[in-house]
Amino acid sequence: MTTEQPLLQIKDLRTHFFTENGVVRAVDGVSFDIPVGKTLGVLGESGCGKSVTGYSILQLINAPGRIVGGQILFERDSNGRKEVVDLLKYGARGEDIRRIRGNEIAMIFQEPMTSLNPVLTVGDQLAEAVLVRQKVSKRSALDRAAELLDKVRLPQARELLTKYPHQLSGGMRQRVMIAMALTGHPRLLIADEPTTALDVTTEAQILELMRSLQEEFGMAILFITHDLGVIAEMAESVVVMYLGKVVEKTDIHTLFADPKHPYTQALLESIPKIGHKQGGPLRTIEGMVPSPFDIPSGCPFHPRCTHFMPDVCDAAVPAETPLDEAHTVRCYLYSQQAEGDAHANRA
Repeated sequence: MTTEQPLLQIKDLRTHFFTENGVVRAVDGVSFDIPVGKTLGVLGESGCGKSVTGYSILQLINAPGRIVGGQILFERDSNGRKEVVDLLKYGARGEDIRRIRGNEIAMIFQEPMTSLNPVLTVGDQLAEAVLVRQKVSKRSALDRAAELLDKVRLPQARELLTKYPHQLSGGMRQRVMIAMALTGHPRLLIADEPTTALDVTTEAQILELMRSLQEEFGMAILFITHDLGVIAEMAESVVVMYLGKVVEKTDIHTLFADPKHPYTQALLESIPKIGHKQGGPLRTIEGMVPSPFDIPSGCPFHPRCTHFMPDVCDAAVPAETPLDEAHTVRCYLYSQQAEGDAHANRA
């Protein structure tokens, strides 16, 4: 068992959106750790709270959203002196969190065109990012921008500095965003579905690039995705989320070899596999993700679960049950309480 301090610890994080129609508990008691230099994958269907978790780390939640509870403990490294701070105590607009954003923790968003300014050249935007973080001249900042474009393997970097975002392909824009994220030499990179809009060939290139940059810079990565193939390619450990809650945490090998939560099992069974009979039915997860305004009582997955136990699964939210040192699951199938409740109900 390792005693090394994790780079990031999220403890009971709760981010809610207070709307006219009710409260949306987008992130509802999420906890996990990210070790130094490792990759943690966050997996789940759309609407499960993956992206909101990433935004919450950097306090990028806008009204009517608000972080209402929890801790986000980050190990800062200032001139060789390490200290653990709670990012939530800094405030969303304070100087301390602004020093961390883009420097110690950077983020790549899902769609580059929402992050790049369409009326500024790539060189101007990269140089601006360098100037914000380093006291250098505009010429030196442009030189650094060209170096970063070389680093992310974009050809003819000097010429690209004069191009506008709309003149680049999707894969090239995503590489520009990665280059921008590297301007501050971050210790943690949050990647929010960075390959969703790319073709499979470009996706493979971006993933390989991120792995090589992680090794070179020693970054940890929080990789948010709904793609099991990407998770298998990138992550060492995985957090599976459903309706704002973590339902399973484990290492990548156990996730595919021995998933425990019915939701994780259903996700894995709903993807095509080599060796399956051609033309045979592909399993789907029955039902729909419930409305965030009307989350079912008990385990939120129970209306779609094939292992549903009446008066147990719909009675209370199951606690997180440790199966071994690195594997936890939130399901009554693995809880002693389930056996007792089922026995009492039968009696």
